[in-house]
Amino acid sequence: MNFDVVIERGPAYVRVTVSGEPEIGELLAMIHLLGVESETWNDDRVLVDLRRVDTVFSRYEQFRIGEEAAASLSHMEKIASLVPPERITRVSQKTARRMGANVSVFGDEEAAVAWLREA
Repeated sequence: MNFDVVIERGPAYVRVTVSGEPEIGELLAMIHLLGVESETWNDDRVLVDLRRVDTVFSRYEQFRIGEEAAASLSHMEKIASLVPPERITRVSQKTARRMGANVSVFGDEEAAVAWLREA
């Protein structure tokens, strides 16, 4: 495994920080496991910080990430994905939303946190 995942519980949301070079299959498996794990959380909002992920995913892979987020995390009220601003395509966001998950992609951490804290 060539990536790390750190889960931290905060006062308003759970922060998941991913770093390294995950392959698409590894990232999809991580999202699935996150879905299983998050079923036990008291929080229903999550910030997934992907700014330290070095892997560049194709549009199709971004589509698959959105599909998996919707399939595994649709029980969450809000899912904020934080990525480097130059990597924002909104492919995963659009896919996840079409499938019923409340996912928003951000390039700015303050904006992501503000969205998560909104009622």
